Amino acid sequence: MAQHAGGCPPRPPTGCVIDSAEEDEGRWARPSGVAPPASKLSVQTGTMNLQEWRRLLQEDPEQAEHRISALGGDPEHLHTLARTLLQDSDPGLRAWACRILAEVRDAEGLSLLLHALEDSEPEVRAAAAWALGIHPVVEQGDSVISALQRRLEDQPWVAWVAAEALARYGEAALEALIDSLHHPHPQVRILAARALARIASPRSIPALMAALEDPSLLVHHFAETGLDRLSEAQWVWLR
Repeated sequence: MAQHAGGCPPRPPTGCVIDSAEEDEGRWARPSGVAPPASKLSVQTGTMNLQEWRRLLQEDPEQAEHRISALGGDPEHLHTLARTLLQDSDPGLRAWACRILAEVRDAEGLSLLLHALEDSEPEVRAAAAWALGIHPVVEQGDSVISALQRRLEDQPWVAWVAAEALARYGEAALEALIDSLHHPHPQVRILAARALARIASPRSIPALMAALEDPSLLVHHFAETGLDRLSEAQWVWLR
């Protein structure tokens, strides 16, 4: 899979499954279709109007990334920009709004991302799921985890990103992921098993043992991978 610098996640390969449960931070990058051009970097300062922002986001994503990061200390500006972009008819700009909100860690930003997670366009839903996984907010995790769990039933690309985000919530997401192992759709069970394998919590052992009997070979594979990781961890601890 090609890696991109910064921004939202790329489309995974065909299907919804990655063949390893290992942590891979490089997968959390910008989506295909928003690849950065080879442009000269110079972080600008000062205020930009909406049209300037639209032009920058559409024409120079790399410079936009640096500009957004430079505004990380100005949540009010970021909120205003994100709220405006979320109303835009261009799904690419709505996806950028989610990228912008990844810089903001407060209740308003979380509310906007949860709203974006229900967007009509998969590109925006995936970007919202990615942003929710960048800085897991455990104190308000129940609503986020529930919303991400629903997205496991989404289109494969969106579901994959949602599962990645859930894995980042660790122990807090165990109940939702274990529950998803009983879903009738194999995609949901596969992604849940993979996320549980990545979290590798001893609390998930009974569920992973039961998942070894799943009719899906991929569910079986990720359940086995998770149990192997837990076994290795226990062995290291005993030594």
